[in-house]
Amino acid sequence: MSDWLETATGNRISRAARLLGTDKISIGGNCSINENVLISGDVTLNEPKQQYAIQFGKYCYLGSNCQIIPPILKKAADSDSETLHGPQSIGAYVIIGQNSIIKSSNIGNRVLIEENSILEDLSIVYECCVIREGTIIPPKMVIPPYSEVSGIPGKDFQIRSLHNSYKKSIEIEAKQLQILG
Repeated sequence: MSDWLETATGNRISRAARLLGTDKISIGGNCSINENVLISGDVTLNEPKQQYAIQFGKYCYLGSNCQIIPPILKKAADSDSETLHGPQSIGAYVIIGQNSIIKSSNIGNRVLIEENSILEDLSIVYECCVIREGTIIPPKMVIPPYSEVSGIPGKDFQIRSLHNSYKKSIEIEAKQLQILG
């Protein structure tokens, strides 16, 4: 028996991945979801009419042990109330490194998130960005297009300009990861 499920649209999903609330998760074509990935689509959305809690564009690659959790909008005040989440959109050609935790509301196209990174609730990462290994992006922070981000807030956090040649490089790497794994 194969360790992978393959869909008609070219998605490869590890049998060891956990996708919760699959009816609330939309996965574009040619995406790879590795072992022990957690995708939490089973959350209560602030807007109940929202069709999906999480949407992925094409050619997304999720490294092992990463967590994809829609951002919290309102935390439960007590045991009688529910925590409300907002929808989460992850663009095309996005690479998420192993052991990363993603709670952003939006990640643009052609974004590389290196391993052990944390993107906190309601953060936004625009197109063509590189998030370096071990980086923490604080809640509600907006990362502009063509940015390289590294470090931990309050310690060594930096945002630098990224050359536009990275746009094609990230796209090529995402396609190679889909083919080679």
